[in-house]
Amino acid sequence: MFRYRNALRQLAGKLFLNKSELDTALTYTIATITSGIGAIARWQKPKQRKPTKFQLIYPGLACALVTVIPNFAVAQSSPTDVPVIGYLAWWPCKTPSSMSSDISRGLTDLGHKPGETIMIECRSANQSPEGLTTAAAELVELRVDMIVSTSEPAARAAYGATKTIPIVSIFSGDPISAGMARSLAQPGGNATGVSYYATELTGKRLDLLRKAVPKLSAVDVLSNPDVSYFPFEEDTKRAAGLLGIAVRVHHVRTPTDIDNAFATMKAENAQAVFVLPDLMLAGEGSRIAALAIEQQLPSMTWGSWYANQGCLLAYSTRYDELQYRLGYYIDRILKGAKPGDLPIEQPTQYSLSINLKTAKILGLKLPQTLLLQADNFIE
Repeated sequence: MFRYRNALRQLAGKLFLNKSELDTALTYTIATITSGIGAIARWQKPKQRKPTKFQLIYPGLACALVTVIPNFAVAQSSPTDVPVIGYLAWWPCKTPSSMSSDISRGLTDLGHKPGETIMIECRSANQSPEGLTTAAAELVELRVDMIVSTSEPAARAAYGATKTIPIVSIFSGDPISAGMARSLAQPGGNATGVSYYATELTGKRLDLLRKAVPKLSAVDVLSNPDVSYFPFEEDTKRAAGLLGIAVRVHHVRTPTDIDNAFATMKAENAQAVFVLPDLMLAGEGSRIAALAIEQQLPSMTWGSWYANQGCLLAYSTRYDELQYRLGYYIDRILKGAKPGDLPIEQPTQYSLSINLKTAKILGLKLPQTLLLQADNFIE
């Protein structure tokens, strides 16, 4: 008891306590209360003797510590100087503090430790466009230090919710026409990141599809009208017109719409399927591949995972590398840079993936000129 009492005298004048000091103070407080309860149980009239100064003070101090110390412990275990990153996700959050593994890897390589030196607050749209708006508003309400996303629809929702909190994202469309940046070199606002949009990509994909199907005269396009603000449909019609290819657009919002679109394609004797960028469609690669194979339709897509899941062709950049690169932007902003001063970068390399197993099922003999352009083969 005297050892703890002496320690408490030393701590009484301190405003902030470290863990060891907190343990000592808590131990003494518990000992004091226990001793007091014991004294009451065996109470007898004490001899009249003038109490010492400390005897008058320490019971009150002990009671105060019982109230104050837990608050000190909470305050010191959750430092306010640890930045909080809001992760705005389309897919469900694995945990409340989860984030893209590629972004986490990029941060770790720059010396950050998610969960330690930076905290993550994940909010999910649960695969709903309206959910993005709600989730973005929640992150703003939490007063996070930054909002990070891996899709432009999420970035747009974040930008609609705040013009002051920094936003770091992947842009699938043109961030300038979207009003989120003045230019790629000098965004000027609170949003930055990487953009893989280029008007010539659609023409390149159509040309590769035509090489796989030399007699191609028409394509059926899967497009989600929920992201009609993207210029993908216009780009496709323009590029197809230059190549002499007719276009039929099928608007799909749900997986059931995809089934109905393929039923229509069958009735119209479609020749090939062309899939436009969209988050809902990105999650339905296996369905699209199975339906295309069932109807003997070659397919061209915009993400390598489609080819891995059975679609014939995919021409895309490395999305894992784009997400990894977001770590650089997060690091720069945490160190004081303004998002409006960080140029929006664009990838310089794209790769062609070909599913040879699907080509065999479709009875296609792919030309050597196409095979030589491929970077990845799925067998």
